[in-house]
Amino acid sequence: MQSLEQQTPGAIASGTHWLGSVGLTIAIGAAYFVAAQFSLAFLAKPDGLAVFWPGSGLAAGLLIAIGATARLPVAIGVATASVAASLLSGQSLAAAIVFALCNAGQALLVAALIRRRFGRDFRLDSLANIVGFIAAGVVGPAISAIPATTGFILLHSPASPALTTWLNWLASDALGVIMVAPLFIGLSTMRHDPPEKWELLEGVLTLAVLALMSVVAFGSPLHYWYTVLPLALLLPVLLAAHCRPVFAAAAALILGFAVVWTTTFGMVELDGPKSLHDRTYAARATLLAISTCMLVLAALFAERRRNEAAIKESSNRLQLALDAAKLGVWSVDLKTDRFECDARDSQIHGRAAGSVPKTTNEARACVHVEDRANLEQALVASHRLGDNIRAEYRLIPSPCGAAFPEERWVAIEGAFTRAPNAERGRLLGVSRDITDIKRAQHALAERNLQLALAGKAALVGSYSYDVNADAMQVSEGYAAVHGLAEGTNVSTRRLWRARIHPEDLERVEDCRLQAFHERRREYGIEYRLMRERQLRWIEARSFIMYRDDGSPQRVVGVDIDITERKQAQEHRDILNAELDHRAKNLLATVGAIITQTQNANASMPDFISALNRRIASLARVHELLSCSRWQGVSLKEIVGCEFAPYAADNVAVRGPSVTLTAEAVQPLAMVLHELTTNAAKYGAFSNRNGRVLVRWWWLQKESQERLAIDWRETGGPAVQSPSRYGYGTSIVRELIPFELGGEVDLVFAADGLQCRLEIPADWISTDGPQDHIGDGRHQLEAAEKLWPLSSSV
Repeated sequence: MQSLEQQTPGAIASGTHWLGSVGLTIAIGAAYFVAAQFSLAFLAKPDGLAVFWPGSGLAAGLLIAIGATARLPVAIGVATASVAASLLSGQSLAAAIVFALCNAGQALLVAALIRRRFGRDFRLDSLANIVGFIAAGVVGPAISAIPATTGFILLHSPASPALTTWLNWLASDALGVIMVAPLFIGLSTMRHDPPEKWELLEGVLTLAVLALMSVVAFGSPLHYWYTVLPLALLLPVLLAAHCRPVFAAAAALILGFAVVWTTTFGMVELDGPKSLHDRTYAARATLLAISTCMLVLAALFAERRRNEAAIKESSNRLQLALDAAKLGVWSVDLKTDRFECDARDSQIHGRAAGSVPKTTNEARACVHVEDRANLEQALVASHRLGDNIRAEYRLIPSPCGAAFPEERWVAIEGAFTRAPNAERGRLLGVSRDITDIKRAQHALAERNLQLALAGKAALVGSYSYDVNADAMQVSEGYAAVHGLAEGTNVSTRRLWRARIHPEDLERVEDCRLQAFHERRREYGIEYRLMRERQLRWIEARSFIMYRDDGSPQRVVGVDIDITERKQAQEHRDILNAELDHRAKNLLATVGAIITQTQNANASMPDFISALNRRIASLARVHELLSCSRWQGVSLKEIVGCEFAPYAADNVAVRGPSVTLTAEAVQPLAMVLHELTTNAAKYGAFSNRNGRVLVRWWWLQKESQERLAIDWRETGGPAVQSPSRYGYGTSIVRELIPFELGGEVDLVFAADGLQCRLEIPADWISTDGPQDHIGDGRHQLEAAEKLWPLSSSV
């Protein structure tokens, strides 16, 4: 056996529901048994049926109030209590079972009819609901009376006719439903919607007074009725007018019990039917009249209160809407020309306090002079367009004595009312300040103009078109991108396709159709455009809208002119390729330097020292090229870079302004580096007396212009021609002819090394500064005179 902690929430909830159902069954059975015993105490002769059966109203009212979940508890409780009451009243077991089934089925039938017609939330607050409730309260007992009458005849063999028995069952049970059920329905409504304290106090006190007066009236001699009874009958009407229908139902029930008691026991000698049978029919008619009148009056007053509350709420909402929208209200009597308005309308029009206009002419005094004609045209147009009028106008700078610091706009909307003869009677309207809206419209117009100018300047344009149409709506930026006439806002897709480069047209169309097929919301593509014999690149971003069936409906997009970006990309690709080529050449050069340097030096320290010098020279040259963005370097900078480690008084450099191309800089720098290194180790730079002269000039050779560069060393140790040539000599003699197609003349003269370089003019940059001096035959002599060896740098 599980403990309480081990039980699941579902099991606990199921147990709780089961206990609640058992408790409800017991409570209903007990209440029904008491009601049945009360009714059986007032049996009508000769058929032995009660004057009215409140238990039927108890069961039906609880089912309607609680809902379908109470069907089984109500049916079991009613059947059990009915059997017990019948057996105690001396009826047979068979008859008790038949009556129990009829009573339970009757309650279920009445509740089912109400729920089917009005739903779960049934209230007695409308005339339609009251009529439906009374109809269900009659139909249910009428149907249940058929098997009950049959069982009563078969098991009791009464002396009265079957129709009389059926009518008595119908009357007693129907009165029970109509009189008792509304009380439970009203109490259920109060549970969800509690009444105000004053309403509850007023209703309870009135019911107490009614109960007291009913006892006094029906327990007094007949001549006191005429003074007490009218007041007692007036109290339920007051309850119906001021309180909820539940209080009227309680009042009708109180009066009903008093009538039943008086009718059954004959407490008062009435000038009417003397027999109990006749008084029973009279009492039932009285009870039906009292209950029906009370319920109808309560429903009518409830509808009135609900309508009044709805009207008040609607008025409050309208006022809130007017306040929130800052609307003013005005009206014009077309016959008398009388003008009326509220305070907000005067505030909107800037009227001073106490200066409310009386006529339309006075009201128009606030309108700007330039806009009065538009207002008159709107009034005239209302005759053609219908009974509505709308106009916008500006206010004069100082309307009616009140000054506005800036221009203000007002919009009015009105409608005409018509008399029965279709003649216009009044003009009702509202006014509102639309100054902020006008400012926003002007700002939006300026923003659109700015966007159009920005689109034209940035070559960005927008477009839109229906998929099944040829027309396109385009912006000014689109017109600028596609070379259309200024101000064009409509074009066609046919002309757009005609402008696309023939090689890109099919690709563009395929991309568009593929996006439609895949139902994509967005797609992009780049294509070329032929515009004024120029090739332009366009980037298009399109957004697609689809119908409910998935077919494309409309396309909206933007076109961006990316020609400059494409050109930049092409230039970048070229630079990347050039950089890759130069990097490979540089690496190849470094590799060759490493190999040749290793072969030319026997010891590792010499190899490392020579390699460092040559790579450092390459680095300096690379830095020069980077500073010039690989556009070329002047010859003087190259020479100065190689001579930088040495004393300035040992060097003389002379020559015109010459800029070498990037391709020629590295070979020449390598040659100069080897010459400088040789001078430092064996030549002019190896002692203090040695000097180096570097000079260059232009010369004509074989009808081709060349740049001559002369290297001369003096004052150094005596030079002897080497028995074998190393890597440096090979660089000097072979690199210029191999890389640049020039010529080299290297002479190991006894007084100093001499080297003559000639570079074709093709390797001289045309972008840099250049000087041409003298003619070809006298260049060397002019250079000797202009730049003597004794000159300093």
